[in-house]
Amino acid sequence: MRKRTHQNPLENYRKDISRCVKCGACSAVCPSFRQDRRESQSPRGRIALIEAVLDGRLAVSDLYQDRLATCAGCMACEGQCASGVPVTSIILAAKEQAVQESGAGIVQSVLAGALRHEAVMRSLSWLAPVALHFSKGSVAGGGAGQGSRKIRNADYGMRNGSGQQVAARKKVIFYPGCAIRHFQQDIQQSTAAVLEHLGYHVVIPDDLKCCGRPFLSLGDRDGARNLAEQNTRVLAALDAEAVVTACASCGMTFKRDYPELLSRSGIRPAAVMDIHEFLADKLAASDLSTPLHGRITWHDPCHLGRGQGLAKTARSVVRRIPGVMLVEMDRPDQCCGFGGLMRAVHPALSRGIGRSKARDIIATGAATVLTGCPGCRMQIADSLRLEGAEVAVMHTVQVIEAALRSAECGVQSAEDREIEKVRN
Repeated sequence: MRKRTHQNPLENYRKDISRCVKCGACSAVCPSFRQDRRESQSPRGRIALIEAVLDGRLAVSDLYQDRLATCAGCMACEGQCASGVPVTSIILAAKEQAVQESGAGIVQSVLAGALRHEAVMRSLSWLAPVALHFSKGSVAGGGAGQGSRKIRNADYGMRNGSGQQVAARKKVIFYPGCAIRHFQQDIQQSTAAVLEHLGYHVVIPDDLKCCGRPFLSLGDRDGARNLAEQNTRVLAALDAEAVVTACASCGMTFKRDYPELLSRSGIRPAAVMDIHEFLADKLAASDLSTPLHGRITWHDPCHLGRGQGLAKTARSVVRRIPGVMLVEMDRPDQCCGFGGLMRAVHPALSRGIGRSKARDIIATGAATVLTGCPGCRMQIADSLRLEGAEVAVMHTVQVIEAALRSAECGVQSAEDREIEKVRN
């Protein structure tokens, strides 16, 4: 066993851990437990294991770390806990403590290495459909290897309804995050198009890094802290009205984790808004000039709804799209099963959770499912494909772009082709 050289991060949560009364209410909403039914894969079970490690009654082992990795990080348990136990934060601290004692595993080391090097991520972008087990055709636009044009800041000059270049009035910084930057650039294109239409000049700094969420999930808090400092310095040097992201996990990380990560450095975190949050009071009926027709349903990303409290806000934006009928699925806030690292380490568990989500979507009869998270989009697309369902999976901004695009533009994007399923 590796000698402990750092303060045990779990010590900060000893009182929180003791508040767990083992009632089991959390198990009823835990996607991992609902799928596998093993107590060690329930929030209550994981807390019991963590408490035993903290008290020295259990050693850190591969099996212990495996049980921590079965947590999807969906935070459903926290909403169910009458004692207010911060289960997700405790599990992240347990992962950090486990890495301090036994080191990072092979999978964790490989993932962390790829995330640290932009060139490696770019070179692996064509593997995304294989690594994440979703077909190229199931996600509109796909990744860099599927014909997406390389996006640069120069692409984002403000245009008016006639397609003529006009002076940009306000500047907005778009933070894409790893999933959008490398694998789903179509979301980035649509976000920029929507913001341009509303009168903004969109800037995407080249030197932005990963938000750090994967590093927290890997137990590497120092790595996450370094990324937080780098990103915050880049954003602080730019004068803009707002910083916007279209990734629910990135947005939650900036809001919930950066204040703590940056507390030692004294750097003030940048105020980052989710795209739904930013658009909520800016989209007018006159902006959405192209009516769409069809049934859509909405999936609540865990990190958008529970993580940022924006479930109602996102729906308010969706409901402004003319001609669209929003049909709620059963359990729209149930985790899709992506779960970051869990998808890679426990693919069977991830697929099982995704299967339940896909069946809830299919039951609505909707032609399109919208979401606000690129990870959820990939997972849901794969789950629907495995169920043999012809349902388009799109980010909200892609449908908004279709509603904004005027007939005289004469451009049909991948999103336009997919939105035909909504119109028909």
